[in-house]
Amino acid sequence: MKVNHLDLQVSDIHAARTFFETHFGLRCTYTRGDEIALLDDEIGFSLGVSNLGNHPAPVYPPDFHLGFVLEKSEELQAMYTRFQADGVPIKRELQQGGPNLYFVCEGPSGIPVEVRAPLRTAP
Repeated sequence: MKVNHLDLQVSDIHAARTFFETHFGLRCTYTRGDEIALLDDEIGFSLGVSNLGNHPAPVYPPDFHLGFVLEKSEELQAMYTRFQADGVPIKRELQQGGPNLYFVCEGPSGIPVEVRAPLRTAP
């Protein structure tokens, strides 16, 4: 069994959908007005962004984040540069953390989004 779905509550479904489509290449496979959108990647993960009761976005715990893992640090550096150029708020600058290079940006409704890649590609 693998984890292949996560739903995040956001205050603006359309803004969240646009963010994940534009910056992470997710593809919207279902939407229902201002209540929910499902976005899929190419390997079977489905991210839901929802606000079924028109509630304000929750305050997520301090260390909570959504993560994306890239294969190569060069891809990560290019993405970081693109995010800066696009004006995506960066919460943690590009840096080394353990065996990875990573940064954290601010996603929709203030959700921290970590993007990382291994410093070295496995042999």
